[in-house]
Amino acid sequence: MGRKLALLIATYSYEDEGLRQLTAPGHDAQALADVLRDPDIAGFDVEILIDRSRHQVGLALGEFFRGRRHDDVTLLYFTGHGLKDDEGQLHLAMADTRRDNLDFTTLRADEIDRAMTKCMSRRQVLILDCCYSGAFPAGRLAKADTEAISLDQFQGRGRTVLTASDATQYSFEGDQVHGSAPQSVFTRHLVQGLRDGSADVDGDGDITLDELYSYVHAKVVDEMPQQRPKKQDSVEGRIVIAQNINWSLPTHLHNALRSPLATDRLGAVESLAHLYRVGNETVRRRAAEELRRLADDDSRSVAREAAARLRAPTAQAPLPDEPAHVLSAAAPSAPEATALPTVTPEPPPPALVSFTRSSGRHSAPRRPPPGTLRWRFRTNGCVQSAPAVMDGTVYVGSDDGALYAVDAASGEEKWRSDISSDAIRSAPQVDGDLVYVTSGRALHAVDVGTGEVCWQYMTGGQASATVAVDADCVYVGGSNLLRALDIEEGTKRWESSGYGLTDFRWVVMAGPMAILGNAGSHVYAFDSVSRQRKWAARVPGGPVSGPSALFNAVLYIGSKRGEVHAIDTYNGVRKWLHTTGHPILSAPTAADGTVYVGDDDARLSALDAATGEWKWRFTVSEPIRTSPAVAGDTVYFGCDDGNVYAVDTDSGFERWWCATGRSVRSSPVVADGVVYVGSDSDFLYAIEAAD
Repeated sequence: MGRKLALLIATYSYEDEGLRQLTAPGHDAQALADVLRDPDIAGFDVEILIDRSRHQVGLALGEFFRGRRHDDVTLLYFTGHGLKDDEGQLHLAMADTRRDNLDFTTLRADEIDRAMTKCMSRRQVLILDCCYSGAFPAGRLAKADTEAISLDQFQGRGRTVLTASDATQYSFEGDQVHGSAPQSVFTRHLVQGLRDGSADVDGDGDITLDELYSYVHAKVVDEMPQQRPKKQDSVEGRIVIAQNINWSLPTHLHNALRSPLATDRLGAVESLAHLYRVGNETVRRRAAEELRRLADDDSRSVAREAAARLRAPTAQAPLPDEPAHVLSAAAPSAPEATALPTVTPEPPPPALVSFTRSSGRHSAPRRPPPGTLRWRFRTNGCVQSAPAVMDGTVYVGSDDGALYAVDAASGEEKWRSDISSDAIRSAPQVDGDLVYVTSGRALHAVDVGTGEVCWQYMTGGQASATVAVDADCVYVGGSNLLRALDIEEGTKRWESSGYGLTDFRWVVMAGPMAILGNAGSHVYAFDSVSRQRKWAARVPGGPVSGPSALFNAVLYIGSKRGEVHAIDTYNGVRKWLHTTGHPILSAPTAADGTVYVGDDDARLSALDAATGEWKWRFTVSEPIRTSPAVAGDTVYFGCDDGNVYAVDTDSGFERWWCATGRSVRSSPVVADGVVYVGSDSDFLYAIEAAD
């Protein structure tokens, strides 16, 4: 276990008369130092420097990053004034800074970057709570734009950078200050979120850096809309900054445990098991206590379920003073019966799992419990795209360029079509007698009965990862064009041109319009009748979407910036924006007034489809890079931890999980009470979904 170290630099007084005229930030650094030092909250070793010279700060900075280990957490914080020179480079002002000699009287961004790069720690945090200005004299134009900070100046592996704002907030003309530097609200909310535990967004008892940023971002923007904090990171795993010392059971769970209704208490068992799996030591202790209490419940179903959770096998040593049979935080919280053995290089042939129940002198077959594996089918390549189910057949593509048709009941192969030498990364689209998939630069139309390739169309460039079908045409992107092809013959009916479009990644049909997203930052809509572009919308960070993200004429789009955009399909106007705080690499799913989206911070969020407001959040141990599937009152999704999860749509409680043994990158599909999903282990899985 590494150490946690912090260096806090605050400059409030300046020798330069011009800097002294500026509104000084409040003395928030001392408050931050106090909360970071608190052993019950964060437990950092903290050094704080206030109103020091550039030389003194430079020496301290060098010592701070020297001799660190890979697992140490290093937190560098600065509050004061940031200045840009006429080359657009950032300088942090010290007590002896002179605006006419920035190079030798300030702490430069490249010096900080160099010190962090040489440091061995791979969990580095840089927090800049600065008010900014352009320091160039009147009459000279800056060679950079109006952004005060380019986060590119602080890129590096194992590093996270948080900034309170990124806009030039005041300027100089001679020695006269124009504009004002706002009081710091960033550090105030930073301290508050740590001190009272309100930054523990997912309620697992730990406050991670991502949670802290999301909490502070929302608070700052709400209080000062003109101030926009930013974040950049390149860290594997999560960084736990502090513990929530005020953690208690969520109100809904507390009420469920005290409810006279056995069904409420039974639902609480699932929630407690989830808390045990994802929570810290404090949370796990409380969850285990409640599970032991429920194991003596007067309801047999509640007592039986709680006892099953307590008997679940553990993957690590139990907590001190706890029985060895208590749940493991590292192992998913499910009965032993739902676990799938680790996948072996030569697995046994697929087989249907059979369950019986007693009925007098005879035994009748019944459906297995939810989360039970029905069968698995092995392909010759990783399955990274969602399957499609139609008329008792599952269609799935793999990285070996083959499209497979598998019997949905038995898992037996019906046919295999080797359609390409390129990997199939698109979800099959079944329409009538044809199933459409893309690979490389081509769109393929395959007969659903025989697997014969009926026609193939070369797009001239990388084909979009999704295609869309209406009554007459199949739409595909490629070579910077949208093409509408005859659904039966594959001949081109029309294509877009002259719009400067680039690198289409997906296509979605919304009534008479085909909506496309590219690899850059734009979404376009084309009228399938008039063949004209209807609108364009900007979604920074690479827009990600799919057909399941369309609900009530609104398309919900995720981005690598961690944002969910709700776009009106009629005019392309954004209805709302929600920030998750971490990259979104798979399309959201919308159903029954709720938008479900996973992110790289291992969280599945449920958002109100009309307003974008947060409903609940479900946390797992690894990134979620699949689009959820919704059936009835359950949402299903796969995770990089190798598990498929089923979660209650109303409460966010875990219903069950099923292990595949390898990362799940294929979005699940639910049909006839069965979840079909692929994984990196070359298998297609059929998992029982419902009672």
